[in-house]
Amino acid sequence: MWRDTGRPVKVLFLDARACFPLLVYVVYWSWTTFTIAAVGIGFFTVISWAGLTVPSTIRTLRRLFVGPLRPAVPSWKRRRLA
Repeated sequence: MWRDTGRPVKVLFLDARACFPLLVYVVYWSWTTFTIAAVGIGFFTVISWAGLTVPSTIRTLRRLFVGPLRPAVPSWKRRRLA
């Protein structure tokens, strides 16, 4: 039981975070919320298929957007070869 505590929570094949757009659709039925829910579930399915979680995807997107420069880190603490 304790060995599974670090794994992401899943409901069948979906990440548990993908249930939020589905909940929004169930509460307020319209074609707009259906589209938002379908896109949200598709996004979460693709990143879980790639082996990523939502926090790691956000970190990856931030790294791609910002680049290798980390201005908040002092020059003596920067990793030179990473």
